[in-house]
Amino acid sequence: MLAGAGAAAASAVPGMALAQAKSNATAAAKPAEAYGPLRLLVPSAQGGGWDQTARAMAAALQASKLVEQVEFEYKPGKGGVPGLAYFVEKYAGQPNTLMVGGMVMLGAIALNRATVDMRRVTPIARLTADSLVVMVPKNSPLRSQGELNEKLKAAPASIRFGGGSAGGVDHMLMGMMGRALEVPPASLHYQAYAGGGELVAALSKGELDVGISGFSEAKQALDSGAVRALAISSRADSDGIRSLRSQGVATDMANWRGLFAPPGLDPAQIQKHMVLSSALNASPAWAAELKKNRWANAFTSGAPFAELVETEQTTARVVLHLLKLG
Repeated sequence: MLAGAGAAAASAVPGMALAQAKSNATAAAKPAEAYGPLRLLVPSAQGGGWDQTARAMAAALQASKLVEQVEFEYKPGKGGVPGLAYFVEKYAGQPNTLMVGGMVMLGAIALNRATVDMRRVTPIARLTADSLVVMVPKNSPLRSQGELNEKLKAAPASIRFGGGSAGGVDHMLMGMMGRALEVPPASLHYQAYAGGGELVAALSKGELDVGISGFSEAKQALDSGAVRALAISSRADSDGIRSLRSQGVATDMANWRGLFAPPGLDPAQIQKHMVLSSALNASPAWAAELKKNRWANAFTSGAPFAELVETEQTTARVVLHLLKLG
């Protein structure tokens, strides 16, 4: 469905293919002329991490007067795989639409063995990085990550895990926790949810024992007391939450989100998108959005980002295979 963003902002012109992106150097952050309307394709439900990113981006673009208007279109399901295929088919050659995506999509592509993958789009820029949080209902008998570790070792099948889409970073983190604790992958049970709101609701209703979500998505529920954090997936303690590593689980993981252009654009159109993303990244309005949402600035553009996407896609396939999630 298509949703207007009031007068939310944006730029324009999607991309080509992964190989072509590598021929474009990272755009320098320089003033961008005003763009016409921009459509952001969000391949998930409203309220999730990709939607949060799209709306924060639109707000910053508008505040910085880099675009005139932003529209949002949603195509949820299967970690963004259907949305990616839709984006490639419907918006090929159209210079006014970008897709928000990230590491979750790479895992879903690997898990679903999707025929349409990231080689069909042009990576424009990685924008943010976000740690994951392991959380439980407020009345859970589990009081620490250490207690969860012991229960996982003793009776892993008794624990109902939930998180984002199957094959995504939440799912992978559960598998990596199990692997670090030498828990057989087949004994781990995971329920996928379309967004952070659904996950928190399931935890609150007692339908799950443990949830995994991006910290930024979970922060409101954590602040309200609806759920409690046991651990965070950063390498060190962060935001008052102890890391997995500090509690006996030798693993860490971060989720990232970025922008992609459709196939069929010429180099000038792709470069225009990269200039816009650089101008967004340099704006005080975007810095404020990063701070508000507790996101790390992970800006990377052009060839380095294209290479990162390729590497991360391979990593996702390997991790899912090792964890027997695929």
